Amino acid sequence: MPFSKEDVTRLAFKIYKENKSLDKSIWRLAQLCVIINKNVKNGYDIKPLETDNLVLLIREDVDGALIKASEDEIRDVAEIIYHENPSKSQLDWYIAEKKLLLDEIKNTISQNKK
Repeated sequence: MPFSKEDVTRLAFKIYKENKSLDKSIWRLAQLCVIINKNVKNGYDIKPLETDNLVLLIREDVDGALIKASEDEIRDVAEIIYHENPSKSQLDWYIAEKKLLLDEIKNTISQNKK
C-alpha cells in the first residue's frame, strides 16, 4: 500500500528529533535520491507519490536487490542539494518522503523477483 502524507509527516518529525547536522542530512537525502534513481526507470523524472504501481517503474535489470549508489554519485547530488540551500525542515521532509518511497521500491522488488 502506498504511503500517505501523514506517514511522511510522522517520519519527518522522527528524523527532525534525531537532530542530525545539515551536512549529514544533505548526504542522506542525496544517497536516497541516487539509489531511487538508479533503480527506477527515468528516475530523475519521478516525483514521490506520483504513482501507485511501482512495479511498472522498476528497471528491468533490477532483479531481487537494489542497485547500489557509488560515493561519487552521492557526492555529486549532495553538492547540488547543498547549493540549493534547503532548510533543515525541508531536508527532513524530503528524507522522509524518499525513505518511504525507497521502502516501497524495496518491497516491490522483493515481491517481483524473477
